[in-house]
Amino acid sequence: MDVTAYLGLTSANVTLATWPNLRGDWTPVVHPTLLEVIGLHTALSVAIDALHLANHLADA
Repeated sequence: MDVTAYLGLTSANVTLATWPNLRGDWTPVVHPTLLEVIGLHTALSVAIDALHLANHLADA
């Protein structure tokens, strides 16, 4: 089976990785990418919060 990991953004879906012709238990192959996506999501959340705080402080 072909497995593809996507990151769903508001404006578009971004392909993170594709693993063609995976057979059997493919979780060891895909798992590191999922951890990277979780880390990316966390980093983006922190960056958004920092931008909101910076904008709030600039308006004050």
